[in-house]
Amino acid sequence: MRFYYLIFAWLICSSIQFSEIARPVFGVRVAFQANSAMTTFVCFLDNGRVFTHKRVVTQDEFIKIISGYWPSIYNPKRINYFEERNLPCGFKLDSITNKPITFCPAFDSLWKIRFSTYPYRTSAEMGWSNKLHKPAPGQEIYLYNNYGIKQIDADFFLDTNFWKLLNDVLDPTWVSNYKSLN
Repeated sequence: MRFYYLIFAWLICSSIQFSEIARPVFGVRVAFQANSAMTTFVCFLDNGRVFTHKRVVTQDEFIKIISGYWPSIYNPKRINYFEERNLPCGFKLDSITNKPITFCPAFDSLWKIRFSTYPYRTSAEMGWSNKLHKPAPGQEIYLYNNYGIKQIDADFFLDTNFWKLLNDVLDPTWVSNYKSLN
């Protein structure tokens, strides 16, 4: 009988979620996506043991969640994490429609980490990679050592590495150093 009480207690305790102490974790992957996008944005909750409640979102949704514009389980207090980290991202009013539109220069530059030229014919803009469709070996080593990215096609820049990357892609010195790696 004692065994059944232990099993019952274990089931009850293991099913309790500590959502009030879970912290949000944000991330991005820089790789071709099914919808022709070059980035995938993801939100998680970190309950202290594992990342849970994974949600893949569009760039606009991601900005709305992180900026606190939208209420979300990933940002229930509606904190503007961009503002906290001094990143120039958020909303501006469209001069024609007078509606808020999202912007984030750091997000617009993320593709450059992976590609040497913009991969679609719509732009002739140059990237920072020293190989055509993936970083050069020296750049891959740098991404692993500084951001924990083992495989650019599969891994997300997560949590503190995500925020570090956003600051870095806006720093001209960092860009110059990254471009010089072979």
